[in-house]
Amino acid sequence: MDEWFTCRDSAQHHQDAIGWRRCNSDTARKRFVKQTGIRWSELLRLLYFDPLRFITIDPMHCLFLGIAK
Repeated sequence: MDEWFTCRDSAQHHQDAIGWRRCNSDTARKRFVKQTGIRWSELLRLLYFDPLRFITIDPMHCLFLGIAK
């Protein structure tokens, strides 16, 4: 596996998302996202939903947005 890619833990991702939701201001949320890269999603309320396994990256949009170089 490449050194730049690290696997994330689903439980930690969920805890970080809850931490984002608990932030009490937009500034705190921006700072939190900058540190973790994670935001809350209502999909996380679904017990069976695992965003790390079920979300796919759309390469066309990544190219359009300039994320993929």
